[in-house]
Amino acid sequence: MNRADQLADHRPALAVAIEAGAGGIDGERGARHVDTEPFEDGPARRSPGPGGGGDGGLDLFINDGLHGLLDARAAPLLQTRTAEKGRKGAFSSRRAPSEAQDAGGQVGSVSGHATQAEDRSPPEERRADLGPAPGRGAGGAGGAADAGSRGEGTGPRDRPPAGPEGRSSRRGPPARRAPRGAPDHPGAGHDPRLRDLFRAREPRRTAPPDPEGESACGGRRRSPQRGSLSAVLLQARRGGVTAADARAAIASLQVTLTLTAHPTQASRHTVLEKLDRIADELEDRDRCALLPDEEAASWERIREEVTALWQTDEVRRERPTVGDEVKNVLWYAEGVLWKLLPALPEALAHAFERAYGEPLGMEPSPLRLHSWVGGDMDGNPMVTPDVVEDAIAVHQGRALRLLLEGVRRLGSSLSQSTRYVDPPEALLASIASDAAAMPGVAERLRPRTEGEPWRRKLRFMEARLEASLARVEARRSSGERTQASHSIVLGASGIAPAPIAPAGDGAFAHAYRRSEELEADLEVIASSLAACQGANAGERRVKRLLAQARAVGFHLLELELRALSSDVKDAAAWLRGTGGRTDAAERFLSALWKVAAAQESAGERSCRTLILSMTHGAKDLLEALYCAKESGLWDPTRECARLDIVPLFETLDALDAAPGILRELFANPVYRHHVACRGQQEVMIGYSDSGKEVGLLAAAAALYRAQGALPAVAAEAQIPLRVFHGRGESVARGGGPAQQAILALPPGSVGGRYKATEQGEALDHKYARPQLAMRTLELIVGGALLHTLGAQERPSPDDERRYVEAFEELAAEGRRCYRALVYDEPRFVEFFHAATPIEEIARLPIGSRPSKRSAGGLEALRAIPWVFSWTQNRSILPGWYGVGSALEAFGRRPGGLELLREMYAGWPYFRTVVGNVEMVLAKSDLAIAERYAALATAEARAAVWPKIDAEHRRTRRWVKRITESERILDGNPPLQRSIALRNPYVDPMSFLQVELLRRKREGMEGCQRPLLLTIDGIAAGLRNTG
Repeated sequence: MNRADQLADHRPALAVAIEAGAGGIDGERGARHVDTEPFEDGPARRSPGPGGGGDGGLDLFINDGLHGLLDARAAPLLQTRTAEKGRKGAFSSRRAPSEAQDAGGQVGSVSGHATQAEDRSPPEERRADLGPAPGRGAGGAGGAADAGSRGEGTGPRDRPPAGPEGRSSRRGPPARRAPRGAPDHPGAGHDPRLRDLFRAREPRRTAPPDPEGESACGGRRRSPQRGSLSAVLLQARRGGVTAADARAAIASLQVTLTLTAHPTQASRHTVLEKLDRIADELEDRDRCALLPDEEAASWERIREEVTALWQTDEVRRERPTVGDEVKNVLWYAEGVLWKLLPALPEALAHAFERAYGEPLGMEPSPLRLHSWVGGDMDGNPMVTPDVVEDAIAVHQGRALRLLLEGVRRLGSSLSQSTRYVDPPEALLASIASDAAAMPGVAERLRPRTEGEPWRRKLRFMEARLEASLARVEARRSSGERTQASHSIVLGASGIAPAPIAPAGDGAFAHAYRRSEELEADLEVIASSLAACQGANAGERRVKRLLAQARAVGFHLLELELRALSSDVKDAAAWLRGTGGRTDAAERFLSALWKVAAAQESAGERSCRTLILSMTHGAKDLLEALYCAKESGLWDPTRECARLDIVPLFETLDALDAAPGILRELFANPVYRHHVACRGQQEVMIGYSDSGKEVGLLAAAAALYRAQGALPAVAAEAQIPLRVFHGRGESVARGGGPAQQAILALPPGSVGGRYKATEQGEALDHKYARPQLAMRTLELIVGGALLHTLGAQERPSPDDERRYVEAFEELAAEGRRCYRALVYDEPRFVEFFHAATPIEEIARLPIGSRPSKRSAGGLEALRAIPWVFSWTQNRSILPGWYGVGSALEAFGRRPGGLELLREMYAGWPYFRTVVGNVEMVLAKSDLAIAERYAALATAEARAAVWPKIDAEHRRTRRWVKRITESERILDGNPPLQRSIALRNPYVDPMSFLQVELLRRKREGMEGCQRPLLLTIDGIAAGLRNTG
């Protein structure tokens, strides 16, 4: 069944939605906002009335609406050209050359042919004219988007003339689906990831860097891309940072990213793979000119992938399992991030030499990859102890395969012969040791590696890795499990699972037991090559693999456990005999035993972090330490746990209490000894629950207070501290530009150690392609390095104190306004459930984790679906509500507005908060949100909607006064333009969703599938969703 057929039962609903959309934009309200602006209310966002001309009613509505999600979903995987060129410092504002335009046109043609072949409905039905689509017609979004795709303005004078039927004369005849990717198609213009594929190919830099960090190319001076490592180190040097200080900071820098999966993640692994192959083909075409037969074969492969993509479900039919989510994050870790682990230190070395004119040398990669997927037991009953064990085993198997592949490649390339090179004694001694330990392998290798010592050593390493991998696979395939998850007995010393001897372990006697053993062998090879002048004969490749091995060990992704502090308390009470058995306590203790067994098999780094959600006191951590000791996770030699115990402070009260809790912990001699042995104390701060509890401004103020106080407490105790930032993608959950967010943190809060979550819903547009991932990593690593060096601009301590005091006043008023609506308005919960698709989201098959921790009302709802649902109805309320009232109350005081402007100009933290609010305001659309509000009862709507509408207008007005702008995002024209062009293509999906929600709630069958597609499409188009 094709997509038009899937919506056949909803054609009347679509017609209603179309007319509702036209009326909603140009009907009784006239303009979208009271403060009329070209960006907000101009013709690019308007639609003719029901009688106006258009591009073909339902046909076009489906084109630019429901199926427009392909543009948005494909975008991250195809945004490669800009990231790569920007990293190298090449920039150009010229339009794409003819060959790039031809490529884009052909991709669009391929997509068009695929959709025409798929659509088997009668021609007269495909051309059915049910009225104009929202945002289309004469002077509609089509014209503006066409202009936008050519780099022209979006105002009325920039639009092409309308054709005889109201269509742009630049557009061809209406098609069932618009071709994707062609530069003349609006989808390519509004979608940066498609647009960048067809930008001009730019000349590679050939001139060497000059002393000022700039290079000449074609007679023009070129500076490094903003935020890149080169730009960061140049800024540091110009700020007075010496080469020695920069070198020391780079050597000690630690950046840890923890990948997560969440209920709003809708990307399918299958779709990602198809888009990845399309991007590979397009990149291959860029590398060199193709012969005619190669050209034809390339387009045939692209045609196959595009056709298969159109015939593939964009979203899952069934809810994914935790195992599916583990595979999804491994797709990014194995396919993209693994390759970049050695690239980061190389980029740092290049940037350092460019800035300081001296070599840095090969430093270890600063990046470490962690994962919550398979270890997050907080409110997810699907994460069982067996799942924890299996996730660790899968991570170990993937890491060993990648390392084995790398060693094999080295064995094929390091063919140096003793006829020409004298191997050092250290290498020969290592080979002799391997031969003695593995005589069978030595005999097998003798004929093939005689006289080739480096290759012989690598073949021994290959045999050991093969044995290590076989050992892991044998344990998984035999179903061997520790008995902790099946029978736990309570004894005098706690729980005691019966030990299981590894079956047939003698067959793997020569396997690597720890990654450090492999790293030592690689160091022998690297040093022996260096001693034999092998810098150009394989030493660099060995060092790259060594950097990867050091970064991932035998685990690839280091799994982290997360559990509710109440479950830990129950487990400790059960162990002591002061409490009864509970399912949650048994599950937690069983998981700890699984981790203990995994550490024996895969090393401590496979899983060594326990995060306590909803930490409220020092006792929570002491109970966790006791459980670790009684569960086999205790090092008797050092007398400390083999786990880092991390408190997670999420609520406003917990954030304010965090410094006191940490001080109490450091005063406990047992815990202090444990932390001293572990080397640092990690503290996680949550951006989500505090925002849902008290609103954006109050949460931001509490987070700033905590991050300023926690390092001071740790410094008093002389214990290193790492703050773990539990950021989401949405502004309401701490999202926003990564480097700006890092640089806005309080002084001293990074200190060379930065850790943050990377949300599952963001992985596809941050890490789907190597060049895009590299740009993301450079921004994060560069921000952490610049903050550590203290080279960014900051206000004086006296000014910062004034700014913080003012911000606290803003936070108090913002909190009052936010809670007055969300918690004090009796009709709000009723309105929320009616005016957003929250109930439908909870039942959708897009994540393994429930949307609520437990049964209950608004308090039990997780922050992620809370934000996601408000994003779907286009108001994005959590990202701005309360801000306008706070700014107005403060700004109306004598000198208040001037101080706010001073803070915006001179305090990075306030500027980041305001900038994020500005972005949310640009993405929100209250004209569409009002259509969702109409789904609520008249009483609920009357009680809630006027407050939302008034606060939105107020926030827009005061943000523009502070930024001294005529329009929202005037200070960020690229983002302003991107949102202005993208939003009209999300609008039709919103109108569809409103009508589908209405019909579904009236009991009509067959709404679930199209409703799911609209949710996926809106999320892909708006980004920053959950």
